[in-house]
Amino acid sequence: MSLKNKIIRVKSEKIVFPGRSLCRCDDGIALFTEGLLPDESADVIVTKDKKTFREGLLKNITSKSYERIDPLCPSFNLCGGCSFQNVSYENQIKYKQKYIAELLDFTGVKISNILKSPRFWHYRNKMEFSFFNNKGIADLGLHCKGSFDRYVSIPPCFIADKDFSQPVKLVKRFANDNNLTAHDNKTHEGFFRHLVLRKAANNNQLLVNIVTSAVDYETSFLEPLIKELKKFSDSIYWTFNSRKSDAVSADSLKLMHGQSFITERLSISRKNYFFNISPFSFFQTSSKGTEILYNEVLRLLNPSKEDVLLDLYCGTGTIAVSIAQNVKKVIGIDLLGQAIDNAKENACINDIYNVEFSTSNAQDWVKENENSFNIIVLDPPRGGVAKNVVKFLIDSKAEKIVYISCNPSTLARDLKLITESGKYKVKEITPVDMFPQTYHIETLVLLEL
Repeated sequence: MSLKNKIIRVKSEKIVFPGRSLCRCDDGIALFTEGLLPDESADVIVTKDKKTFREGLLKNITSKSYERIDPLCPSFNLCGGCSFQNVSYENQIKYKQKYIAELLDFTGVKISNILKSPRFWHYRNKMEFSFFNNKGIADLGLHCKGSFDRYVSIPPCFIADKDFSQPVKLVKRFANDNNLTAHDNKTHEGFFRHLVLRKAANNNQLLVNIVTSAVDYETSFLEPLIKELKKFSDSIYWTFNSRKSDAVSADSLKLMHGQSFITERLSISRKNYFFNISPFSFFQTSSKGTEILYNEVLRLLNPSKEDVLLDLYCGTGTIAVSIAQNVKKVIGIDLLGQAIDNAKENACINDIYNVEFSTSNAQDWVKENENSFNIIVLDPPRGGVAKNVVKFLIDSKAEKIVYISCNPSTLARDLKLITESGKYKVKEITPVDMFPQTYHIETLVLLEL
């Protein structure tokens, strides 16, 4: 008999990646839900009933854990941004350490203690806020958990940089003072679509990107708003987007004030490196966390001046640039041409000339590669690497490989394939917490021949 749409009582055993509560039903079948801490009991509504597992929505907690605390944000559990505000940071680290250990237990390697984030709150240097109609007014917010057409109003947002609250208030006030409507994702009507804010946290520079529907308004139309924003902003853009998708995209963009980019400073191995950040360029969303991550990459590689480094999925070249002075040469590969353009610019900014960047899909590049190298860093997307890239790594004969992953599930899959070849062994695993209050975790793995 199916339990779908039934209310049942369950007890949470533990938290598993990606931040879900693993419970056990009376018949022994596992049920996954969200919001329960270990050893808590609750009534849940069963939303999916399969032979081997079930899923459910939390209805009522009947027995609470002593670890549970009151969340700081009033939108916790509504907003999709945070998952762990209901426990202390120390307990967040404990949960992450456990599910990393479970996923990577097969390696036989003791996992290092998680390197903690230097900031627990207000660490995000980029936020994409969406405009929405909130009872007749144009409001700004974030998507509700699991929803693409419902939003939670901000401020507050306790993981966003504190300096983001002022432009949010100004843009929201300007929209409503001028009776400008929020874009509707269903009817595709309305003017204001998004407000994207970026902060060079270490360099104290702010970029504001106002995204609207494509219209024939003159630049002067936004001048009163720009006048207010430029008092504390280093770069202001007006982006036009006529696409139906809710993603932040650009048909065209206008620089309304300041430079075309902001510049962040990262301290890697006691040296300062500078990176330009434009409206759509990639940069890690925690500047302080990035410094910890890249310093750990450098420690694991321990490169020499005779080494040639292959940086697969190099993005805008931040890793390549920060390691280049320690090696003979760096070869950087990325699919996005804009990212490679940014990488070349970042190399020039830092007077780095022993780097060679190419635009290519990693799956295609490994088939045609004629370059020589002896160490590898790869930081692939959440989905991990393709099988032919795994084979390339196995056959590469690189002395060291450092795999950086934002998804421990796909990391585990790829590591099994690599180590089962018998050519490489996992030597060290170091998790880095760059995203407090969320289930996300970065994991660095050192492999050697």
